[in-house]
Amino acid sequence: MKIQAVLFDLDNTLTHRDQSVVVYAQRFLNDFSHHLATSELEKTVHIIRYIDNCGYPKKERLTHPSIAASVGQALIDTLTWNTLPKLDELTQYWFEQFGMAAVAMQGAADLLQYLKQENYKLAVISNGGHATRLKILQGLGFAHYFDQIISSELVGISKPKPEIFLDTCQRLHIQPQQALYIGDHPVNDYAGATGAGLNALLLNGFHENVAHIPQRIDELKQVLDYLFLKD
Repeated sequence: MKIQAVLFDLDNTLTHRDQSVVVYAQRFLNDFSHHLATSELEKTVHIIRYIDNCGYPKKERLTHPSIAASVGQALIDTLTWNTLPKLDELTQYWFEQFGMAAVAMQGAADLLQYLKQENYKLAVISNGGHATRLKILQGLGFAHYFDQIISSELVGISKPKPEIFLDTCQRLHIQPQQALYIGDHPVNDYAGATGAGLNALLLNGFHENVAHIPQRIDELKQVLDYLFLKD
């Protein structure tokens, strides 16, 4: 069945999470320079990486319900401050600025532009807060490409449950077999999508033990090779 829609994960698929962390850390140090005794980029990046864990935070590392507040608390506790900011200020800064620091995955912009020109329906399916998903897509400059932006918060269902993939297909007015999903996580993305009846590709480089997955790519531009074969 011909592919009519291409669906994407967000973190480590359309945006490179770790590179985004570095840009965010640089902005944070610049914007809070009047509070800080020293500007410690390497230390700041290390703190954020430890808590964020590429968007898959470990519960034992979280001191608060959100990544934002947990990162803020860790920065308060670890950096050298002249004047301590309030935790609420750092938490809000994350929600406002992390998405705007988003770094696009190599090849993402060219791929989306081509797919849009070829009249594929496009969507994002991502676990997490909806406002944060929208902010990241805004920061990337990608929001206008998508017919649907689906978050687990928006629909009340998280990947890898099949319902979030099936709901997106319904919103796009397509059958699951007419959709191709691309993501980096072997369970949340690849197993979730294929379990719902979608075609799927796993983007290599972000998780271990994926050799058993037959449909893998190393770069986003390889999505086109798959689509050409399916035509």
